[in-house]
Amino acid sequence: MIVPLVGLFSLIMIPTWRDDARLDDFHERVLAYPLPPETRSKSDSEATFGKISGGSGDYCEYRVRLILQTGLSQKEIWAHYGKATVAGADDSEKAEVRLRFGEETGDGRAVIVEFGDMSPSDWDWRCT
Repeated sequence: MIVPLVGLFSLIMIPTWRDDARLDDFHERVLAYPLPPETRSKSDSEATFGKISGGSGDYCEYRVRLILQTGLSQKEIWAHYGKATVAGADDSEKAEVRLRFGEETGDGRAVIVEFGDMSPSDWDWRCT
């Protein structure tokens, strides 16, 4: 009786474990990419995983968000992250990079950097 339950549990959890490992690896690759000069992290990075909101089909979205404080201009930040060659979640293609800028303050400008990627769900229940 217990063997079929273990088999069913494994069948359900293998895609979950695989996608958790993909997210961890993606997160590590993003953190390994160097920050621009005159830039520091304002908080811990945030890694998220789940179904693509508003999309059709069974796709998983991987996203890593960095909140930074920089003394550089928007143009300089765009130039730095425009060259980013961070591999996506399944390590096959380059991740997408999005930037959002806050107001200039006395100690620099806030910038949110998001690296994102997506892949087919391959039976991960969190993406269906």
